[in-house]
Amino acid sequence: MTKTISQREARALKRRVAELEADEDRRRNAWADIYPGGVNIATLTIPDNTRSAVHTARLLRHAVVVTLNNNGTLCLHALPLGSRK
Repeated sequence: MTKTISQREARALKRRVAELEADEDRRRNAWADIYPGGVNIATLTIPDNTRSAVHTARLLRHAVVVTLNNNGTLCLHALPLGSRK
């Protein structure tokens, strides 16, 4: 059975969702404004298929983040940037 909620509760929940979405956008964009003007700490030559994957991610307006595994492997992650509302 679905519980009905009042208009007041619905508006409060809608405001809360908007706040959470805005917070998430701010977190995503906190570092995005400095890209690509950030500090280059290393330059690597990568294979064509990886270069294509990074290029595609950037065309889709994703940030590409690099992490380092315990075994020394670099992992590239495509993360959608927050909206610029």
